[in-house]
Amino acid sequence: MPLIKTGLRKFLVLPLAFSLTFTSISAIGLTKAHAFSSSDADTAIKAFNAKFWDSNAKMFWKNSNHSNHQDFWVEAELWEMVMDSYLHTSDPDLKDQLRAQIDDIFDGTVAKYGEDWTNNPFNDDIMWWAMGAARAYEITGNSRYLDRAKYHFDFVYDTQWDDSFANGGIWWLNSDQMTKNSCINFPAAQAAVYLYNITQDQHYLDAAVRIFRWGKTMLTDGNGKVFDRIEVENGAVPDATHYNQGTFIGAAVGLYKATGNTAYLDDAVEAADFTQNHLVDASGLLNYEGPNGDLKGGKTILMRNLGYLQKVLDERSESKYTAFSSGFDNWVAFNTEMAWSHRNSDNIVDGNWSGQLLSGTFESWSSASAVQALSVIQPQNVELNYAVKDPYNKIEAERYNIGTGFVLEGALEGSLQLGGIQPGFYAAYKNVDFGSAGAAGFIARAASGTGGGNIEIRLDSLDGPKVGTLNVEGTGGWNNYTDAVTLLKDGQGNPNKVTGKHDVYLVFTKKNDQYLFNLNWFKFTTTDPTDTDAYTRLKAGNFDESADVNKNADWGFLDGIKNNGYALYKGIDFGTGASGISVHAASGSQGGTIEVRLDRLDGPTAGVIDIPALGNWDDWIDIMSNIDDSLAVGIHDVYLIFQGKNGSDYPCNLDWFTFSTVKGKTRDAYAKLEAENYTSGVGFGRENGGGQTYLAGIYGPNNPYAMYNYIDFGSESPSKFYINAASATSGGTVEVRIDSMNGPVIASSTVTGTGGWQNFKVFSTDVTTPVTGKHIVFILFKGGDWLYNFDKFTFGDPDVLTAPTPPREPVNDGIPPGEVENVQVIRGDDHMKLYWDGPYDMDGDKVQISLFSDGEQVGNAMDVNRGIQTAVISELEEDKNYSLFIRTVDRWGAASDGIMIDAADLPSFSLTANGNDLEEGDSFEDYMALNFKVRSHLSAIKSAKITIEGKEYTIVPGAQQQVNIDMAGRLGDKISTVEIEDYWGNKLQKTFQFQVTTSVNSMQHLIARFTDSGELNGPVIPQLTNALDQVQHQLDKESQDQAIKHMQEFQKHLNHASLSRNVKDTATMILNTDAESLINNWQE
Repeated sequence: MPLIKTGLRKFLVLPLAFSLTFTSISAIGLTKAHAFSSSDADTAIKAFNAKFWDSNAKMFWKNSNHSNHQDFWVEAELWEMVMDSYLHTSDPDLKDQLRAQIDDIFDGTVAKYGEDWTNNPFNDDIMWWAMGAARAYEITGNSRYLDRAKYHFDFVYDTQWDDSFANGGIWWLNSDQMTKNSCINFPAAQAAVYLYNITQDQHYLDAAVRIFRWGKTMLTDGNGKVFDRIEVENGAVPDATHYNQGTFIGAAVGLYKATGNTAYLDDAVEAADFTQNHLVDASGLLNYEGPNGDLKGGKTILMRNLGYLQKVLDERSESKYTAFSSGFDNWVAFNTEMAWSHRNSDNIVDGNWSGQLLSGTFESWSSASAVQALSVIQPQNVELNYAVKDPYNKIEAERYNIGTGFVLEGALEGSLQLGGIQPGFYAAYKNVDFGSAGAAGFIARAASGTGGGNIEIRLDSLDGPKVGTLNVEGTGGWNNYTDAVTLLKDGQGNPNKVTGKHDVYLVFTKKNDQYLFNLNWFKFTTTDPTDTDAYTRLKAGNFDESADVNKNADWGFLDGIKNNGYALYKGIDFGTGASGISVHAASGSQGGTIEVRLDRLDGPTAGVIDIPALGNWDDWIDIMSNIDDSLAVGIHDVYLIFQGKNGSDYPCNLDWFTFSTVKGKTRDAYAKLEAENYTSGVGFGRENGGGQTYLAGIYGPNNPYAMYNYIDFGSESPSKFYINAASATSGGTVEVRIDSMNGPVIASSTVTGTGGWQNFKVFSTDVTTPVTGKHIVFILFKGGDWLYNFDKFTFGDPDVLTAPTPPREPVNDGIPPGEVENVQVIRGDDHMKLYWDGPYDMDGDKVQISLFSDGEQVGNAMDVNRGIQTAVISELEEDKNYSLFIRTVDRWGAASDGIMIDAADLPSFSLTANGNDLEEGDSFEDYMALNFKVRSHLSAIKSAKITIEGKEYTIVPGAQQQVNIDMAGRLGDKISTVEIEDYWGNKLQKTFQFQVTTSVNSMQHLIARFTDSGELNGPVIPQLTNALDQVQHQLDKESQDQAIKHMQEFQKHLNHASLSRNVKDTATMILNTDAESLINNWQE
């Protein structure tokens, strides 16, 4: 529904006997159309520079705190943003400032990193700067930019293109050959196009085509979705992101402009269409791709390249392009206008375009997106729409429409969360439709490493009516999520009902601590959630029925629990399914288990929690276990059945329990376990190097840990624990606990210094506490300094740690691959060179090409591995017509139906003289014009030319399909070169031999032609005609000697000085040439 601006409306609050009902105040409605203006782009870049530009260092700050400068590769993207602002603005003063800034950014980067960036391990970092440098040269003409662009592109392309894996493509890292990514390959194709446009060096266009064709086949689905990468071990990773979509679109548009081939334009349109329909929210607004630092500003790259696409689409009149453009233009304008409408008072827009962040820490990378969009997208009137929000389903916290203070962070349960929340911060959510039934309860998914805080729930404004207050308790950690739940009540404790449409304001207030909690999502309920929400902390003492358990009179927890005692909790709502459970328990006895059964005492077992013997009833710990999510779905009565070890009583005391949706993944304790594949953790990052991905940045005082849900130890306990780690310090300790951070320690290994952060070594220790079955494993990293890099671990044979990981095989789906497309054929004299796109199926293995002539296959089929995308068929015969049958095959042998390409449909030509077709080696007389004609049944001709004796004769596409070439006087054997290309990229490159002759008859035709044209006139005409008649008369008598004499008389008349005014030089030259040729022939 479109947005309107309204004033505040007063409420008359009427206390009722039992409840209050808040109905809609129609805060959301239609508004007049909005359109950003050209001057808004100028305002945005000025504000951006004021907030983030460091004129002393000549670099951008990373964020508004000005603590660090921007990362190397991002600086290149901000450089291009400045270039686009420079190209856009018409303000002469601003243009001068931005022109100087273009040079300054390069100078600042050179001052910090030098001019040679080939020591950077990230090939994409190098390529972003190569692309920016090429653009800087186009703007400034300064050769230093072109030198850097060529040098760095050539380094990456010449040294990092590799055919050994995936049959082509550029490695992401030059220090590590594990993955080929879209973020290097499509920028490389785009940079190559820039360099071709500047230098006209065919090498760069060939490189762009090669990279793009490989990337489209191996790194997309062929329908517009661009994958993130293809890995040596795991194959294609089909995650789509804004910046990869953007560089694919930019490379495709660049290739379309360079070649005229609309297949590239179609590729760009498909990628834009995918982006428009899949990488957006319900209103069509581009998603925020944080918290990943690389991705959160990806809209900057996307919008730049969408601007390129918008320009070329405006030049096309075909219905398929105009139909797409209409919706596309509205969509990009809507995104740009929505972003700009969410600027703060400093004219800064956060990267989360769905929300207006009024204050807080702004990052230059994510804030650049709106500046970029304003500079390259064409304004038009659009309505600003906020999608209707369903309060009874999860509303992700990051989908706020107005907010202040907080930051967006990654949530370990998935998606994003509001972090860094302090008292006085708030988040508002527009257009929430409560319907007529009304909301009675509120649930917030939150985590707190302090004592928590409160959430005031207000309607329609920051100081609007308060319909409830939620107490968010401390959860023991910033990643320990539970549902905080409450009934909606007014200040006097009366229940509230909320109906209709409202803007919902969540106002965060203090209990005791300055930092309150992280908020992942929230929702409303129509009933009381306090005792039935499976994901809140359910107080164990609030049972509905029990046997052989006691409720502590002072604290409410369960104690005095006997073996086989139980507690029943009715009507627990698991929603779509619970996958885990956490209990807060203590055990001063032998420990035991808690069985989770559903609906009956002997009902299905959804899970079992192992309770260790802790030795003290005052030591409370959180213990985790897995739950069968196929059983724990919907609403169930839950039985907790307590069993002591060896049948003993008092297995534990239980304070509370809660369920979670985080699903465990089975891991074999005796296999190679990659450390980076953790379920959750804090206090480290991921790093690549030496062919490995590992946990890095582990600093002991931060209490880092990683949790793995879950590891299966089988029926027999392991005896040893092995880890692969590296340290440039004295190292530290790796401690392994099960089911809780405070659970039993099963192993503790010392890691010593290895002399370097990538000098990995295997360390081992004994398993000191026997362990069997499935357990959630916590690995705690301990020490007083920077500890180690942690690569992998196992409880089995240590040889698995150093054994190579075999590539993951795709699953046989039994479906043949799709067909190839965009087949291009370059026909030479005796060969054909083929290019194609696809197949895009991840299990596609090869392309098979068969040659046919007159319905019969010629030779064997040719197999070409997927990714190579080209083939040459040799030893073709000149006088034969050929066709090609092309099909695709997967690695299990399933083959597609295939496509047939008839060479007769490809670009072709004919040469005729006087209406007669010429065959190879034919001759014709020189009075006849040589007619060069082209045709193509598949696509319009883009270019066509024939070259004879170094002179080119060109056909202008659209204006003509043929050209006549005057061969008068150009006698002898000729070798012509024909070059034709259509708009699909099919080419014909062929040589053609013919002979030009003359005769008396030919000369007579030429005299008639020259007479008509005025090149011959006056008395010379009858003299020449009579002389030729005598020549022919003597030839008829077979008297060549006399024929020669009369031809010589012909030349005397032609060249007589007194008649020169009657003969043009061209006619004289041609007729002399023909006469000399005939005389020489007769004298032989």
